[in-house]
Amino acid sequence: MSESFVLHEELLKLQEKDYFIHNEVQITDINESDLEGLLNDIVEKIAVSSSVVTEPEIFDVLRSNFNRLKPSVMSRILDTIISGLQSEIENTSRDIDANDEETFPSRRESLEMYAFLLGWIINLAETKTASKNTAVTAGSSTGEEPVVNAGDSGSGRGKGKKSLKASSDSEGWNWSAQKIITLELISSVLDLRINRIWTSTHERDTFVSVFTKSAYQMLENTANTKIAKLKFCVYKILSKCVKDYNHAFGAQTTIIQNLQYYEHLSEPMAEFLEVLANQFDHTQLAEEILIEISNKEFKGQDTTIPKSYSKFLFKFSELVPKLVLKHIGLLIKHLDSESHTMRCGFIEVIGCLISHIANQEEQTEVSKNQVNGFFDVLEERFLDNNSYCRSKILQVCLKLCDLKVKFPKRRQRLTDLVIRSLEDKTPTVRKNAIKLLTKLITTHPYGMMHGGELSVNEWEERLRKADEELKAVQPPTELQGVEEENQPVIDDEENKENIETNTSLLSIDRDNHQSSNGNEDELRVTNDAFTKLQLTKRFYADAVRFIHQIHTAIPTLCVLLASTNKAEVLEAIEFFVAAHTYKIEKANEGIKKMVHLIWTKDNSDEGKGVRKRLIDSYRTLYLSPDDSLTENENVDVITKNLISLTFNATLAELTSLDLLLSTMMAEADGCISDNIIEKLWSVYATTRNISKVQRRGAIIVLGMLAKAKTEIISEKTDFLLKIGLGPLGKADLALARYTCIALQCLAGTYFSNVGSLNNDSIRFPMTHSIFQRLQEIIEFPTKSHEWFAVAEQAINTIYLLGEHPDILCGDIIKKRTALVFDIKPPSTEESSINQEDESILGSQETFTTYPIHLSQLLFIVGHVAIKQIVHLEVIEAEWKRRKADGDSKDKAKAVAKTVGEDELDQIAGTTEDEFGEAISHIREKELLFGSNSLLPVFGSMATHICSNNKSYKDPTLQIAATLALSKFMCVSSEFCENNLQLLLTILERATEPIIRSNIIIALGDMTVCFNNVIDENINYLYKRLADPDIMVKKNTLMVLTHLILNGMIKVKGQLGEMAKCLEDKDERISDLARLFFTELASKDNAVYNNLPDIISNLSSGENAVNEDSFKEIMKFLFEFIEKDKQTENVVEKLCQRFKNLDDKRQWRDIAFCLSLLSYKSEKSFKKLVEGIPNYQDKLHEEAVYKHFMEIISKANSQKPQKPELKQIVDEFENRITELKSRVEEQEETMKKAKAVAKMTAKTVTTKPVASSSSVHLESIYENNERAAATSSSDISHQSVAVASSCSSPSSSVPLKSRYKESELRRSTRISSTNVKKSSSVHIATTSTSANKISSNTATKLTSLEKNTRRKSASTTPSPPITTSSTRSSISSISSAEDIISSRSARNISSFESNRSSISSISSEDISSRSVRNRRISSSSESSRSSISAENIISSRSVRNRRISSSSESNPL
Repeated sequence: MSESFVLHEELLKLQEKDYFIHNEVQITDINESDLEGLLNDIVEKIAVSSSVVTEPEIFDVLRSNFNRLKPSVMSRILDTIISGLQSEIENTSRDIDANDEETFPSRRESLEMYAFLLGWIINLAETKTASKNTAVTAGSSTGEEPVVNAGDSGSGRGKGKKSLKASSDSEGWNWSAQKIITLELISSVLDLRINRIWTSTHERDTFVSVFTKSAYQMLENTANTKIAKLKFCVYKILSKCVKDYNHAFGAQTTIIQNLQYYEHLSEPMAEFLEVLANQFDHTQLAEEILIEISNKEFKGQDTTIPKSYSKFLFKFSELVPKLVLKHIGLLIKHLDSESHTMRCGFIEVIGCLISHIANQEEQTEVSKNQVNGFFDVLEERFLDNNSYCRSKILQVCLKLCDLKVKFPKRRQRLTDLVIRSLEDKTPTVRKNAIKLLTKLITTHPYGMMHGGELSVNEWEERLRKADEELKAVQPPTELQGVEEENQPVIDDEENKENIETNTSLLSIDRDNHQSSNGNEDELRVTNDAFTKLQLTKRFYADAVRFIHQIHTAIPTLCVLLASTNKAEVLEAIEFFVAAHTYKIEKANEGIKKMVHLIWTKDNSDEGKGVRKRLIDSYRTLYLSPDDSLTENENVDVITKNLISLTFNATLAELTSLDLLLSTMMAEADGCISDNIIEKLWSVYATTRNISKVQRRGAIIVLGMLAKAKTEIISEKTDFLLKIGLGPLGKADLALARYTCIALQCLAGTYFSNVGSLNNDSIRFPMTHSIFQRLQEIIEFPTKSHEWFAVAEQAINTIYLLGEHPDILCGDIIKKRTALVFDIKPPSTEESSINQEDESILGSQETFTTYPIHLSQLLFIVGHVAIKQIVHLEVIEAEWKRRKADGDSKDKAKAVAKTVGEDELDQIAGTTEDEFGEAISHIREKELLFGSNSLLPVFGSMATHICSNNKSYKDPTLQIAATLALSKFMCVSSEFCENNLQLLLTILERATEPIIRSNIIIALGDMTVCFNNVIDENINYLYKRLADPDIMVKKNTLMVLTHLILNGMIKVKGQLGEMAKCLEDKDERISDLARLFFTELASKDNAVYNNLPDIISNLSSGENAVNEDSFKEIMKFLFEFIEKDKQTENVVEKLCQRFKNLDDKRQWRDIAFCLSLLSYKSEKSFKKLVEGIPNYQDKLHEEAVYKHFMEIISKANSQKPQKPELKQIVDEFENRITELKSRVEEQEETMKKAKAVAKMTAKTVTTKPVASSSSVHLESIYENNERAAATSSSDISHQSVAVASSCSSPSSSVPLKSRYKESELRRSTRISSTNVKKSSSVHIATTSTSANKISSNTATKLTSLEKNTRRKSASTTPSPPITTSSTRSSISSISSAEDIISSRSARNISSFESNRSSISSISSEDISSRSVRNRRISSSSESSRSSISAENIISSRSVRNRRISSSSESNPL
């Protein structure tokens, strides 16, 4: 066997399709009993002697049809091979120890055969496992049964597909249990001193390669990399091969290949190199791989390969940072790699290196410099152009903050960079920035001396004291003159630990200073103590600066609380919780903003997460007990926390806090205990002199909690009447207001079903003490403006709790009316009011002196009117509910009705409809027009006061009257229609912003109630969007937003005014406008339909915005144009707009809008190409051309780009470039022509004599010149026409000769002075007229000339001209013509180059110019001058002939 078996050759044969076996046994043809006997025989022989494997019959049986064996047989064969190899290892080891060289060849052969069999079966098993995993994955994704291909096991025999049964059989072989045993056996083989057995390096390497291949193949299976023990065995095998058997180069090649093709092997390869370096002391392979990686370049399009390499480097830097640090100079170039994945990985590598250096026990100067250099690199990455890299740098810094070393020098700069990252455009970056900022707070280095709190006031006080102590102590002589900036700073932990001794040292120094009795020598302190004092001051200064940095970030974080990205919202919540825990003062701003998150919609998991996290945060901050305090102390603390939430809170914050506390009370059982509620009542009802805000806060919180648990208020109603509506309430009207709000909670669950009453709702009789106290508080005489808020809530409470609220409110109105109109004039003594009680009015004061009385009366009447409507609606809804309940009980009786009765009910109408009509009649006719109603007289009164604002000048009275009028108008459509113009007039002319704001809100309500009445005057609402007052503008925007989004009004082109609000200076208004358009875009393409009107409104007219604002607005609005069809239509409409526009500003705006569209389809770009005739003459405007080039760049940047689209884009680009160059040439020609005209005009110095004919002739030329200069495209046509006429066979006469002949004929027909006049005009316009005449026009002139000759016989001849005047005129003309001739020749030559563009001349332009020429001729005929148009044309033809004759002798 030794002669035929060569390991290298057998391995090569195994890779071929047909692997030939000499004595192959067809195991598939043997029955199970015979197979069992055959295997038993082989096992017994190997057990006797392991070298028996070299016998052909044994070896061939073992390797026959490996891939066709059953699982039980495969397992048994593997056990046999393992057992035989183990025995052979032991025998070989003994022979090597005995130095028995004679046995080495036989041992070598046995080991090679066992290695061959073992490698084959490992290859087979791993291949089948990988195929099974692939098939299972494919089957699970497609729903099909897996089919395993076993033909790729290395042998060609048995190639084909294995059935499902065979696949299930293979699952019975527990190969996983034998993997580690097999690897350990391979490791034992490599432990032998096989260099003595294999004298040939090639043979030894071949033998070793069998094991290395099996080891690498095992790692290729993802499941194997998850088994730590198996991985370590593989690493151990490979490490032995590298170190002892020259496998370094092969390992290097294989590792690089694995990194490229197997992403999951990135970390295992790094772990292998770590084992090789640390356990086998072999670093050369790792260094070579690092060098090879440093020489690689990665493209930006690569994703998988850079990711694998970056993961490898990061893992290796974690395991062996020293080696990476050694080669960091070569690897650093990957930080500028095009692949952002590679940059991200290297950022993590730098973070690992910093951690490694920082954790070293000895900190040398070199290590400090290395850390500073790495931090510099990291800080540069904060400006990386890829968001993933910016996010990764924040994550790396987050890990660095957990190190023991705090890097105080770097934390200040890092904090600034993190705060800047809060404004990043990518949500992921902002989220990580918030997380890092939170970590900077929780790991700050300023807590070792005074605890961890970061109260800026406390730290500034400490800094001030330290500064005073430093000034009080005279520095040592050698330190005098040294500036504080040059003193050492706290840069490591050792120096900061020394600060802890400063306090004791300073106290000793102060004692010595006090006992010195002015002795200067004793005032000096040691150098060490003075240095520590300076360090202490620097320490405090750094802490104060850090706190101020956090303060600057809080406004941005408050904005991020409203982000649509829930992840950064959650991180912002975490930040404010942490900041509040560390006593950062400005954190309260964020805590108050957080409360608005309670309105987050919880219809998704993210929404539920935000609400839940918010509730947990507030529970942690305000309701969690402190274990170090007693129960009573915890109750006091929690009560104080709850009350503090109401301090300086806005109405929006109180509304959100209301929902938050009621939700916590309803959901979290035991969250707010009864002891806390009792404590709140004690604060509210205490007789001690406490601050007003505390008492108000207590009743506010109680009212909020009562929304979820009504018993909180119902059991303490007496307290509310005694305190809030008693003397304390009258002294503090805000307390009375919140008490009324708390009383409204007695209505039960009314608020959960707006518009209807539930069975458990409570109504009290009007004799109840609650209404008596409410009436007293309403009738309480006071000048305070807080009374209006109290009266509003008191009336709300009456209508909510009373059985007959209209009766009580009628009495209140009557009494207040009597107070206003039936008052006797006060006496002198009674009229004097105590200054200490100035807000209390006497009962005898007249409304003339105090119009506040009339204002209060009108407020009560107006609010009662509006609440009466609500009350009627509640009654109607309650009646319908009871009717429905009664109908359900009588359902059986209703079924028994006959068909005739049902038809009768349908004809007569139901009682429900009659009741609704009755309620509507009361509202429309009775409340404001009924003879028994109190309100009609007050409606007239409010109208009178509003109409006579000059007589009733008091602003409060005008506000109250306008508000009352507005509320009356919401009651009845007839009253609204009668007084609408008055209200709109007040809206336009009122100087008080409150009046305008109230009217805007009222108009919104009227639009909902009486849409037909208000719809015609809706423009008055839009005008208020330009109101100078921010409050009016904001309310207008909110009202219009509500009306439009709810379909109350239709948009008719006024959206441009709302679009202007997008760039409003007030941030709240701009945010509201953005929210409006975002919601509007989701409703039937509303933004798309109104986009043309918005562009017109913003770009042109008196109210146009500036170009910068226009661009910002359009950028936002065009984001809603997403569909390809919409893009096509917008492109078509915008291109058509170019046609009739002369304003360059509008050209630029439309071109900019076109550049904002996304040209994803061919049709949209074709629309742009089809519109070229509309804007080709506008391309000379630089901004327009620039925007079209941006469109081309955007289209070319689309990935992937369709070939059809690319072709269209390229053609469009060429055409745009060509048109641009043509227009530039035309502009240049015009400039040259004008310059020639000016120079020619200067040469004619003779002053012409004015005459009617010469003046008329001059005006003709000027009109022609003015008309020809109207557009650049006309100039192009004219230039081409002249060139063509000059070069065509029909016009062979040179232009110069024709000009001379024409001038000569004209000189013989007109007087000398007139010749000078006309010739000067003609000379000034010769060069330009040559550019402006077309070929068709020349044809027309020829026909006109013939007609002129016919008519000249019948016309009166011109008067004769003297010889002297003729000579002078000819001489002046010839001198001018000589100047022109040379320049005309140059112009004509330039026109010849444009001959190719003749086809582009518009027929409309030619015809229009022909018509213009005829009009000029007719105008000259109508003028009664001696020179007619026919004579002019005739003179031109004569001139042309003379020019022709002269040009024959002197060609151009």
